[in-house]
Amino acid sequence: MTYTLIQKFNNHHIHFQFNGPFQGKDVLWNTHLYTLSYFAEINCLTNINLKQFIDIEPAASDTMNLQVALNIPVVNEPAIQKMMIMIRQYKKLSAGRHEYG
Repeated sequence: MTYTLIQKFNNHHIHFQFNGPFQGKDVLWNTHLYTLSYFAEINCLTNINLKQFIDIEPAASDTMNLQVALNIPVVNEPAIQKMMIMIRQYKKLSAGRHEYG
């Protein structure tokens, strides 16, 4: 699966884009992928039982903003590929924040 790298901030946060389905149409996913611990750190979230999440917001008619924080040690190529597969395979994705784990 291919994606377009926008910026790799460090081993815990990457900004990229990829195409995939959303509610029956093909969209551009404007994606920020974080490790869960890094997301908590940069947002000053302490003593909180933060769960993994997917946060989806419409950006334009064919673009969706996507934030994903996963309980992984680093953001690397296998993590990026697995996250894209996860998004592409969910049939009932909807806008909003979805926590799990």
